[in-house]
Amino acid sequence: MPFLGTTPTQGFVGANPKQSFTANGSTTVFTLTHPVANANDLEVFVGNVRQEPTAAYSAAGTTLTMSEAPATGLNFYVINKSQAQVTTTLGANSVSTSQLINANVTDAKIASGVDASKLTTGDVPFAQLDNTFTKATIDLSSTTVFTGIPVGVNIIHLALFNGVSSGDIRIRLRTGGSTVTSNYFTAVSYMYTAGSNSWTSTGGLNLTTGILVPGNWGTAKQNLNCTIVRNQTSDDSNPAFSAFGNVFYRDYNTHGGGGYMQGIQTGLGGALDGISFNSSNTIASGKATIYYR
Repeated sequence: MPFLGTTPTQGFVGANPKQSFTANGSTTVFTLTHPVANANDLEVFVGNVRQEPTAAYSAAGTTLTMSEAPATGLNFYVINKSQAQVTTTLGANSVSTSQLINANVTDAKIASGVDASKLTTGDVPFAQLDNTFTKATIDLSSTTVFTGIPVGVNIIHLALFNGVSSGDIRIRLRTGGSTVTSNYFTAVSYMYTAGSNSWTSTGGLNLTTGILVPGNWGTAKQNLNCTIVRNQTSDDSNPAFSAFGNVFYRDYNTHGGGGYMQGIQTGLGGALDGISFNSSNTIASGKATIYYR
């Protein structure tokens, strides 16, 4: 409702302060804990019987004066109506979910180290698990480069889904808006089936064309996940990186195959600002997703 003048403080009204006195049959003047303006600000009880203001007692400031001294042994106390306590501090366990506005609990209000058991069941969006990661996805049939990676990024996660190329797919790093083609070394260990459901063919490759290179598997669909980590002993003028990941060669030689990759980039020559997917031929299809921080 509207008010003239200063809007009164909104809060919760507590009990009026009660003050008890010891009656001795002779004392008529008593000291109040809280001051009052007049007798009407007090409820005075003698022998649990309420007394009439101004007739049975008077009051001003912190002084209460009784017309007659209360008899010894009587229950004698006052209720100070002028001291109705108003507080804007909520009591313990007094807020329920109905008092909270939807989507208004911020990160700053969530304690660090919250136990995982406190999370509800169901899907949790990636950004809610750790909002320091940035995510992006590209269609490799039209775009093969992730750009705009900030200076100082330490961890990059990459995922490739159904990538198809008639050549080998190479993951390379970028600096200054250009793809770096040197200072790479990658080792690939792989195995695949020879027309039956058993891992009978194995091999390995050593390559220098990218930080991770899963190899050339013709028209087989390649699915891989990998992590690129910045070497913390390097600076942004010439950072170095290491990488590792797994790859699955879907539909290769009937049943497919799998492999493990690990690689390094020994000196980028400038701050990392992008990731590119290249091929010794063309990348016909596939989607790639990046997470970095």
